[in-house]
Amino acid sequence: MYIDHHVAQKIVDRAMEIIGHNVNVMNHKAVIVGSGDQQRIDQLHEGALQVIRAGTEIAFTKYQAEGMSGVQSGINIPITNEGKLIGVVGITGEPEQIKKYASLVVMTAELIIEQAMLAAQIRWDRRLQESIIVRLIEGGWSNDSLFNDRVERMKIDLNVPRVVLIVDLRSIHNNQDIALTSMQNILKLLEKRESESLLAILSPTQIVILQRIFIHSDVWDYTSSLEQLNAYQKQLLKEPSIKFNISMGQYFPGIDGIAESYKSASRAIEVGKLSHPNKTLFSARELILDLILKESLDSWRGSQLLNDYKKLQSKDTQGTLQKTLQTYFAENTDFAATAEKLHIHRNTLRYRLDRINEILGIDLKNLQDLFRLYMATRLSEWDKDQIH
Repeated sequence: MYIDHHVAQKIVDRAMEIIGHNVNVMNHKAVIVGSGDQQRIDQLHEGALQVIRAGTEIAFTKYQAEGMSGVQSGINIPITNEGKLIGVVGITGEPEQIKKYASLVVMTAELIIEQAMLAAQIRWDRRLQESIIVRLIEGGWSNDSLFNDRVERMKIDLNVPRVVLIVDLRSIHNNQDIALTSMQNILKLLEKRESESLLAILSPTQIVILQRIFIHSDVWDYTSSLEQLNAYQKQLLKEPSIKFNISMGQYFPGIDGIAESYKSASRAIEVGKLSHPNKTLFSARELILDLILKESLDSWRGSQLLNDYKKLQSKDTQGTLQKTLQTYFAENTDFAATAEKLHIHRNTLRYRLDRINEILGIDLKNLQDLFRLYMATRLSEWDKDQIH
């Protein structure tokens, strides 16, 4: 552990606030790295050099200090960490007047250093965990010779079943990226919800969560996972400066399944925002039909379905039949509910559906025809340029 300028100045500011005397902090090379007198920064402190060599506290009177480089009257005390001398803290003043502060100042210094070390360790562990998560979601962990060492160091149990959650974040101000400090605060907010989950910031707009799930009799307890998803939503709603979406991937067993779960969560949030723009939460399981439709969008299958629908569009210049069909599907093909929603008589609805049958040469009472037209209707609602 070395004392840098930031930590040293923090020690100086805190100590001077307490004792009201100038304080200097020197590193392991006796160079002043923190001081109440900024002009002394980076100067060699000869008195600190003596303390480092002797390993003990040394006081200098005004007379003694006059013949030394960078030294004023005062007391210089060694700073230790884990039994090693890592620097020196000096209090400026006549030794007899300031010696009562010596133990208090060195205690303050060592406490701040311990806090800095702890914060550095937390940051290191965070980076280590993020590197593990990235390896898992990319699926390249088997080629990383240090992967198992990092997992062991972080005490991560890879046998715990997990699904991937993607949190997509945007600022409420013109969809700007969120500042890193805000992202870190959001990360802490989410971590309060579930201690056994693994979280990482992937980009300025995305956090990924490896969410622990529960398996009962080889079956994923999907209901409890949905409850966890809703709990994350409640946490994020506490941060009014952001807009967000969360998607949950499908569960795939084994370590390799995490990469597959990430892919499904990624596709779910992409397709979900397109097909359900007013929703916040998405699940790959619940969007399975939309995901299948997405895969066909740019293929000959999608083109064929869209060609069928274009026949209807060409004969329905006012869009009345298309609106009727969309409402019919939105109301789960409930005849009465559709008529009520459209504010039309049932006979009018029957006429419109018969007209659709006539134009397309289908029978909406036939399940296959009905489903085919449903898929065509859904595809027609999607702008190809919005999804890739």
